Amino acid sequence: MVQPGPGPRRRQQLVVAGTLMWIVGALLSWLSRAPLGHDEARYALTTMDWLAGTPRWNYSPFGMTLLTAPALLAHGGELALRAAPLLWGLALVLVAARTTRPLGDGAAAWMPALLAATACFARRSAELLSDLPTAACLLPAIALVVTELSRDDGPRWRLVTAAPLMAAAFYLRYGASLTIAVIAAVAVLGGWRSTARRPWPVVATAALGLALLAPHLAMSVAATGSALGIVRESGDAIPAQLGLVTYLTANPLTFYGTVATPLLLWGLASIAWRRDRQSVMLWSIAVGHVVVIGLTTWGHSRYLFPALILLLGLGLREAVAWVGSLSPRHARRVTGAALLAVAAAWALVLSGLARQDESARASLRGVLTAAAAIRQDAAGRPCTVLGRQATQLEWYSGCRATLDLPRELLAQRRVYAVVLPAPEQPPVESFPGRHQVVLARPGLATVTRLDPERP
Repeated sequence: MVQPGPGPRRRQQLVVAGTLMWIVGALLSWLSRAPLGHDEARYALTTMDWLAGTPRWNYSPFGMTLLTAPALLAHGGELALRAAPLLWGLALVLVAARTTRPLGDGAAAWMPALLAATACFARRSAELLSDLPTAACLLPAIALVVTELSRDDGPRWRLVTAAPLMAAAFYLRYGASLTIAVIAAVAVLGGWRSTARRPWPVVATAALGLALLAPHLAMSVAATGSALGIVRESGDAIPAQLGLVTYLTANPLTFYGTVATPLLLWGLASIAWRRDRQSVMLWSIAVGHVVVIGLTTWGHSRYLFPALILLLGLGLREAVAWVGSLSPRHARRVTGAALLAVAAAWALVLSGLARQDESARASLRGVLTAAAAIRQDAAGRPCTVLGRQATQLEWYSGCRATLDLPRELLAQRRVYAVVLPAPEQPPVESFPGRHQVVLARPGLATVTRLDPERP
């Protein structure tokens, strides 16, 4: 990844080309109409409950409920539910390019193409998840904090804009509170001199941030009795695992991407020779984000999007500077090789997106078959479904999912037990009631209706 030409026109062309590359991949994924994943179905169900006035999962972020609500109000399916995330993904690409500009116009120009050619970003480009929207809010907030608190004459009032951006990130993902804490710590340690010269913008930013959290605190007290109750439930909803081990030991070429990995490593190593305040603060926020996320949850690359983009920006700056030191002839050759590498990686990403959609359909074929059989048998009557992959079963069957089966439930509504060819399936034989087989597809799915026993 190198300086894409001597003038702004070439850089503009590269930004446009990279953005179009992202759009092509995102549209390919969006138009595939792949079945909703576990978290996607949970967000859809949470929003449906909220619209019905019966909220169920406190830990599901309220921002995602607001993002999902228009699609459900329009009675849309997968395409409608993923339309807003599709736009947020495009916003992230543009925001990433814009926030990388302080590291150099050349680095910023390469960012859209690099994200489009990196599988861990591209495969989330049209999914109903909080990763892309949260990163799209955090990145400009980080850029504001670092830029303003590295000024020798103190921060300007534009710093206050960081407060609503970080609040939006928090409402989209409660786990963003960890990243916000890292940003605050780096701001205090790295920006205290600037703050001392002009403290009021910092005070106003902190005050506005707290004010914007007031609705959440009130909602948390009402729902759980504690101002921190929802955040605790959010943390408890994800099993505590040491994802940091995965981040450090996984094959980086497959986990992070073939083109991205060298730049990530370059950006990570740049702290050895880049000691200006902005570089140190950006590097510290990126590494701090990886550490706090890695110590509190399992290892998914999508949890690291803000940190990965920051490290990619730092790596791109080093690559551009290195190419600038070459002779024009060698610089052109390296630029051409980089363009070919990104184009090849993007082609592989597009191929992978098609395979990913096929894989999603194959892995959920049993769930979708069982859900269709249940929907037909229930015929609109109140029902409950018990089985693994509960959120998808509930979304596609229209029945309320449950993990336990009290005997009195059989007298209140139709109950279906679903057994799939996977470990830890419900022990249907031990369930109460008269067993009526609704669907028997060995190796795919078995659905049993549990009717009340005759007196």
